[in-house]
Amino acid sequence: MNLFLKKKIIYPEELKKILNLSFIKILDCRWYLGIPTKGFSEYKKSHIPGAIFFDLEKISDKKNKLPHMLPQKNKFHSEISKLGISKNSYIIIYDQFGFFSSSRIWFTFHKFGFDKIKILNGGFNLWKRKKFKISKKKEVVKYTATKTKSVTDIVIKKKEIEFFLKKKINNHIIIDARPSARFKGKEPEPRAELKSGHIPGSTNIPYDSISNKNGEMLDLLNLKKKLNKKINFQMNRQIICTCGSGVTACNIYFLLEILGIKNKKLYDGSWAEWGKK
Repeated sequence: MNLFLKKKIIYPEELKKILNLSFIKILDCRWYLGIPTKGFSEYKKSHIPGAIFFDLEKISDKKNKLPHMLPQKNKFHSEISKLGISKNSYIIIYDQFGFFSSSRIWFTFHKFGFDKIKILNGGFNLWKRKKFKISKKKEVVKYTATKTKSVTDIVIKKKEIEFFLKKKINNHIIIDARPSARFKGKEPEPRAELKSGHIPGSTNIPYDSISNKNGEMLDLLNLKKKLNKKINFQMNRQIICTCGSGVTACNIYFLLEILGIKNKKLYDGSWAEWGKK
């Protein structure tokens, strides 16, 4: 077992053993594109014991016209304080599949200076398949005033990418995490206001290619080989992660983090901003 991987990912069997520890905060962040209330509805029906719901849509920048952009610092602090999360909390995040939206929540906490965070391998689906205990209980949380420092310079803006392209500065690699058919423009975008296609010069690594059919992260050695077919890690170039609206791009960012790749950023606006008609 790769020790670096274990720092970022927790397995169902491991979580089962520590469910009752007081410093553990389990966040259910199930999210479905185009159905913003479905995740919470599923949470109310069943969830991992002790888990509280983290609403990706609610805890976002509501002033931004783009969908579910990263929250402002004060907004984030306010919302996690209501959830009883402190800087000392040991945070475990899960979604329905494994890394689909959980990596987005991981990135959000990472951006605001949290480092004790893990994602549940295989998500809630794998937890259920293993027939581990589930709950319908509404969890009671105690307000905890929390403030942190943001991690700077891990988000890139559209104008910066446009500058790279206009000046033909070849010091970056853009990875698009959308499904292949959408990247190639063979399937329409789920948002009607967007055209089809991709950012010029970008390469496609679909978000679900980093995990197996059970939502479990693939072997790191094989993942690195797969990525090396697309990009050369030895080159001193910045990696920019993008997708439809900044959510599944975090799957790639999370993988790069596990692999120890330092020079990387998230394009939060992603195709929702770039692909406007």
